[in-house]
Amino acid sequence: MADGSSMAFDHCRELALIPGSLFEFTSRFLPADKLEPMLALYALRQAVSTIPQGPADDAVKMAKLFWWSEEIVAEPGSTARHPVLRALWRSGARARLGDALLLRMVSDALAQIDSVPDSDEKAMFERLAAPGATEIQLELALDGAEIDNQSLKFLGAATSSFRFISGFSAKRTSGATRLPLSLLAKYNVSAAQLVQGSHTADFAQIVTQMAEYALDWYSQGMSVLSIFPEPSASKHLQLRWAMEKRRLNAIRQDARGLLEAGINFGPVDAWFAWRFLRKLR
Repeated sequence: MADGSSMAFDHCRELALIPGSLFEFTSRFLPADKLEPMLALYALRQAVSTIPQGPADDAVKMAKLFWWSEEIVAEPGSTARHPVLRALWRSGARARLGDALLLRMVSDALAQIDSVPDSDEKAMFERLAAPGATEIQLELALDGAEIDNQSLKFLGAATSSFRFISGFSAKRTSGATRLPLSLLAKYNVSAAQLVQGSHTADFAQIVTQMAEYALDWYSQGMSVLSIFPEPSASKHLQLRWAMEKRRLNAIRQDARGLLEAGINFGPVDAWFAWRFLRKLR
């Protein structure tokens, strides 16, 4: 492997293999021939999707995302490309990912900038479903697979909700400003009070409710799930969903534990993952 290629994949590892993160855990179960394409894709997702939550002002965030939209459609093999995109090309993943789908990932990120809180659960579902569906379709495209539209929407909302929920902890409460207004009203608390840490018990109850929403969406998505061309396609994606559901169940039982310690995946999850993948064979 050329030095430039090694540097590109090293950069992807720094972005995507965050210690204790879900992908850092599930990537260990990827076959050797799928590791680099998936690594490059998850690194690109990390680079783009985290921009809206960054500390820069909205104008800078928008400029960064517009730059990514131009970079994505530029000549992929050029040494002038961003390291993540060079890794995407060298791994063979870029040939399987169309411009429109990759650009939709950027559009989803743009839609998160300066957005107002959702009015209720239904509005939150619609907002979360779109970016989650894009991410699912990107991963499915690497395996040449598809799923039915109904499952795609529910699973998209569920996996996006998991990411939203897992962002909460005692040190990271700023996401409370994106909670549905109806949920805040139910517990008679404001987002500002949750951010300040003055209503810990209420926050735990709200997180529990959010986990129940996500689990319900997972249940509805899985109930009619059809994966083409064969059910065993995209094993990594199905493992990710299973790990998210498992952790959401734990959060539903102990939301305070999430707020105190955050979410980390590691050796204690390995037995469950191994058994799950055996069933997919």
